[in-house]
Amino acid sequence: MRELEDFLVAEKSLTTPIRWVEDGAYLRFTATLDIAEVTEDRVRLLGRAHASMPDRSVSLVLTWQGTSGRPQPFERFEWRPHDRHINKPMVPKPHRHRVIETTHRHPLALNARVAIGLAAALVENLPAAEALDPDPPDWAAFTAAAAMAWRIPGLVHAPPPPWQYDLLPFADNGRRGGRGR
Repeated sequence: MRELEDFLVAEKSLTTPIRWVEDGAYLRFTATLDIAEVTEDRVRLLGRAHASMPDRSVSLVLTWQGTSGRPQPFERFEWRPHDRHINKPMVPKPHRHRVIETTHRHPLALNARVAIGLAAALVENLPAAEALDPDPPDWAAFTAAAAMAWRIPGLVHAPPPPWQYDLLPFADNGRRGGRGR
């Protein structure tokens, strides 16, 4: 826990620019992070978005490669999720059973306090979340919120996922999709 907390409070930079890649119905990226110009080998920043769901359902995740051998998510932001999140009964009060339908964060500090313990919370995919207030209205505001919380200033320059805008159906059968049209 202490190593993860220390990592979160440290100023970090992206090792290389973020590049989204297509992965079936999803768009994804994996990035490494530097602290004081040294790459932190145990941590990865992951991004995931639905290719055909523009401007929603994006996850940014920090994962930690501990001694268990498998990377575990320890912090996550979800922007305009497709499905709501419901905090489980194991989550501390007053967050227990909270229904969150807007952009939210699964913070390490809150998940460390779940009844089953942090190690189990990591395996359970971070069962505790808090809504972001205000709800970020666009990609720039979303990445700014994650950049500030995670102390990764360069994250504000992350390109949005290359969504497939032109695949959206319209009532008049016209093709109006596309950014800037």
